Amino acid sequence: MAGSKKTEYEIAIQVGGKVAASFGNSVRDVGGGFDTITNMAKSAAKLVTGAFAAVKVGQFISDAVDTYSEFEQSMANTAAVAQASAFEYKQLEAVAREMGRETTKTAAESADALGYMMLAGWDVNDAIAGLEPVLRLSEATQMDLATCSDLVTDSMSALGLSVDGLSGYLDICTQANNKANTTSEALMEAFIGCGGAARTAGVNLNETATALGILANNGKKGTEAGTALNAILVRMTSKDTAINAMNKLGVSVFDSAGNFRGLETVLIDTQKALSKLTTEEQTHYMSQIAGTNYYTQMGYLLDSVAEKADGTGSAWGKLSGDLEESDGALQKMADTVTDTLQGAFSRLNSAADDAKISFAQAFSGDLKGIINDLAGYIPVLTEKFIEFAVKAAPKISKAFSTVRKVASGAWKIFTSVGGWIIDHFDAIQIAIIGIGSAIMAYKVINGIIGMANVLQGFSGRYKNRL
Repeated sequence: MAGSKKTEYEIAIQVGGKVAASFGNSVRDVGGGFDTITNMAKSAAKLVTGAFAAVKVGQFISDAVDTYSEFEQSMANTAAVAQASAFEYKQLEAVAREMGRETTKTAAESADALGYMMLAGWDVNDAIAGLEPVLRLSEATQMDLATCSDLVTDSMSALGLSVDGLSGYLDICTQANNKANTTSEALMEAFIGCGGAARTAGVNLNETATALGILANNGKKGTEAGTALNAILVRMTSKDTAINAMNKLGVSVFDSAGNFRGLETVLIDTQKALSKLTTEEQTHYMSQIAGTNYYTQMGYLLDSVAEKADGTGSAWGKLSGDLEESDGALQKMADTVTDTLQGAFSRLNSAADDAKISFAQAFSGDLKGIINDLAGYIPVLTEKFIEFAVKAAPKISKAFSTVRKVASGAWKIFTSVGGWIIDHFDAIQIAIIGIGSAIMAYKVINGIIGMANVLQGFSGRYKNRL
């Protein structure tokens, strides 16, 4: 009897073995499950990667089409103004794209800049030669390229400067930007205002820029400064009241040959003559020379040519000397401004735009044909839609009427119920809390009973196996 019974130790080993085996099987099952999940995750990752790749490709194509269409339109506008031949169009397109690849400006911006040059009467060759210098001024001063091109061409026209003098002109604009309290943009706006008078009087570019710089240092900039200098030059060289006043002061505006003696020279002589007079006499003569509206600005110019008490020269002489040494100022400033991380990113984006243009240009003809075809179909679809709308109008109106009636009835019920809920909100709140508590109690009790049943079942199975 004793020999047929298993010892407690043997029973423990047997149960342990079975439990260990069962646990091992479970672990293997779980491991297999994780393997399955891992494989599914890898497959999903591939699908997601593919989807993202598809999205990126689609986005690139869309961007390429947008970039090319913008560039193409800018080129079309420029070519139309220039009345360019097919060969000239290719030349303009090539230089616009070259500047787009190699600078911080895009090809479309370069094409727009060429358009403003054409509007100013520049021919294709002049525009091609002038694009990069104008573009560099835009980079150096952070001015919008189209605005920059427009101001450059307009101000040069006002001053009577040819395209051959473009580089020197832009160097002076840049130097004034850095040495006087003005910007290249404001200076060119001022040139537009006074350029005609300066050209007529024979005032050279350096003197005109110096005078505008002095006015800017005294708070008169842009068109305001240009208008003031224009009035002063016109009165000094053509108005009898101003010329007679200066003659009384012993100042000659023109030399024996009838040529303008130079703005700085005339200002120095006038300043010296006025310095000997009383304040009342000074204001009288200045108002006669410059006019009552601009004698203050005339005072700024006269003060600038006076020698400083410390013997360091005049403000006019200092600024004029700086402008005389402006060679290479534009390129130096542009290099400094664009030699940054932001500049590098801008060049990268411009180069990427050129790649998009090349890509979209390859199928632009076919795409344009498809778009035109779709545009032709739209009127037909519109007519069909109108016909359908006219025929279906009675039914649509009836349907909307029914919807309105149903909505009106639903709203009345909702407002009625809503009013009752508001009136009895406290009771409803207590009831909801009670129901929630009952549900929670039920879940807790049900959970305990379920746990007891599980334990009881496990205990029974354990006893049976023993």
